[in-house]
Amino acid sequence: MTVAVLRAQAPEFDVASVLDRFPECHPDAVWLQGEQHLRQGRHSTSGFNLTLVEDGEGTLHGPVAAARRQLEVLAPLLAELRQQAVPCIVDFGLFVGTARHFASSIHFPPDDVRWFADQGIAVAVSAYPTAEEESEDSSGNLQ
Repeated sequence: MTVAVLRAQAPEFDVASVLDRFPECHPDAVWLQGEQHLRQGRHSTSGFNLTLVEDGEGTLHGPVAAARRQLEVLAPLLAELRQQAVPCIVDFGLFVGTARHFASSIHFPPDDVRWFADQGIAVAVSAYPTAEEESEDSSGNLQ
């Protein structure tokens, strides 16, 4: 499984003002500079996360194409973020470690890489270990 999340963050970023102007944007998380962070002290930036692709199963290129389509719909928001010099990154999260998804891959065609670069959007790939979903017998065989 692959997910894609847009993250926009910067010091002094007035995230509430931007989100008020784009009510169609429903972020998964919003944080403010100086707020308590879960484990690491205080946030040094203000920003938000917005899920673009929730389940990118299928082809190696599928999640990239789906994320790009979602970002094209969000073009006015991305233009506002660029105008305010708020860095954006799309993080493609690959879930790995199960029998079905022990290793995972994603494919970035040159045209998509150029498109992300032209939009000023950085790209990251993260791997998230998952617990085995299927039970195993004592010898390690899936049942």
